[in-house]
Amino acid sequence: MKRAGAAVLVLAVGCAPLEVERRTERGPVLRTYTQQQRVGERLPFADLQAQWPQLTVSFTTADICRTEQHQEYAEEIISTRSTSGAAAAVSTGGVLTAVGGGLLLGRTLFSDTPDRSAIDREGRYGASNREVATWWGVGLLILGVPALVTGLVGLSRGGETRETRKADEMIALREVPCEPQPADGMVELAGGSGPPPPPRATRNATLVLTADEMRGQTFTGLVLDGTPVLLQEDDRDRLETFRTCATLLALPVDPQALAREAKQHPERLRMRRGLAQACTSLPGAPVGPLLDAIDAALAGEGGAAPGMTPAPTPG
Repeated sequence: MKRAGAAVLVLAVGCAPLEVERRTERGPVLRTYTQQQRVGERLPFADLQAQWPQLTVSFTTADICRTEQHQEYAEEIISTRSTSGAAAAVSTGGVLTAVGGGLLLGRTLFSDTPDRSAIDREGRYGASNREVATWWGVGLLILGVPALVTGLVGLSRGGETRETRKADEMIALREVPCEPQPADGMVELAGGSGPPPPPRATRNATLVLTADEMRGQTFTGLVLDGTPVLLQEDDRDRLETFRTCATLLALPVDPQALAREAKQHPERLRMRRGLAQACTSLPGAPVGPLLDAIDAALAGEGGAAPGMTPAPTPG
């Protein structure tokens, strides 16, 4: 009987399911660092600087480096263990065990006289109240003790543990030229309509283009020794502005012609003023007289837009 009871307890405890719930909480940042690695082969780049009436193009070759910015931070893993129904098992098992134990302990309070109102075929009287109480007490203990032990073990196995570890996260990624070196070679002005101009050789890794050379050119890119040159967005804008201003500033400033255009085509004249205003970003560009003449023509027709004031010629 004892072995059977022990086996029941072992099976009950061993079969109790243990549920584990894990969650992760982010802690403070420990450090921030940068990683850089090369990707691909070296490529030609160009940097454009304007000083009217010249546009200086400086050529370099550089690797493309991938720069990654990382954050290292503390991460806490919280594991919560629990057994489903452990509290209910303790409650139910405790009640059954208490009642069963109470019946066994108080069985002497019940009568030991057989039940003479019942007799079986063999002539034996029915069980006494003490025997009935004993049977009920044993039965309730058989049910209650395993449930109580299972619930208590489940509660003891529950709890929470915390584990701290380091974690890493990439927060920024960009690819930029790195380790630039001056580059000489033959430069072609590629793209655009019409026949391209003949290739020109660099000198000290630079090529100087004048406003007269740029006037009327429609090329869209540069090629160094057969390889397209990469330009930053601001360099592309500077190249296009210089080419536009080379044509715009070569025209004579005729106040009378501007006055007629202000009467006939004011919107076109305002667009022309916008182009002239962009020339103020080129150091040394003689754009002041043209802006003054356009503003005077628009003001004479009442077509000057708010905020449209003459800009000084950049020095």
